[in-house]
Amino acid sequence: MYPVLLDLGGGLVIYSYSVFLALGYLAAYWVVSAEISRRRMDPELPSALLLACFIAGLAGAKILFLYQNATLTEFLADPVRYFVSGYASVGGLVGIFCAVWIVSRLKKTDFQRLLDIVCPALILGHGVGRIGCFLNGCDYGTVCSLPWAVSFSERVVSVHPTQIYDTLFMALLFVFLWRIRTQNHPTGFVSAVGFVILGTQRFLIEFIRETTPSFIGDLSQAQLAALLLVVVFGTRLFQLSGSVLGKQTQN
Repeated sequence: MYPVLLDLGGGLVIYSYSVFLALGYLAAYWVVSAEISRRRMDPELPSALLLACFIAGLAGAKILFLYQNATLTEFLADPVRYFVSGYASVGGLVGIFCAVWIVSRLKKTDFQRLLDIVCPALILGHGVGRIGCFLNGCDYGTVCSLPWAVSFSERVVSVHPTQIYDTLFMALLFVFLWRIRTQNHPTGFVSAVGFVILGTQRFLIEFIRETTPSFIGDLSQAQLAALLLVVVFGTRLFQLSGSVLGKQTQN
């Protein structure tokens, strides 16, 4: 597609993936800032959260990518090559969870409350970032003959534009979470719903992603992580629903 957005000459190149990754973080920052302002929380939280999530997210994504794609010998032979390109989104998500937990401890704020704030922002930012993946020509789908199938530069056949599927789905999920966030739900509900839906979508779309290697049986590592996400937050959602029903019964 268009991996290079601008070539300014003199070795100065602006890559599509990097631009949309940055735009994704900016979108996430706007969402977090708006929600923290609405909740009248510590105005320093947006900067602390986004800085921590940026560092931990990139570190987690890079570490998992290196673990999956390079031996220690290969990495030491050409470290620049492996640092410049390649990230694993599952590792990034783990890093972000760790960052939110650390900030919640440092700022003495409820972890689940912060997750409710970060979850919609994360989903919107991820959706924007996937546009960069599309332009970069990575994470494409399996061969198909649908009218909207695309052909990337290194391929002759047309494939599912799974990156665009992700972007459209994340946009719809963000709008849904943004609407329910102001309703009378218990703390942790918005993030539980968001991550259950996100995990389900990731599990399903992996079946039509050609770039996904099998990890256990026919399941990829991302699918196993998605299942774990659904189980953990599905359990939390069940607990929250039971708590609400119990209070309604008492009343």
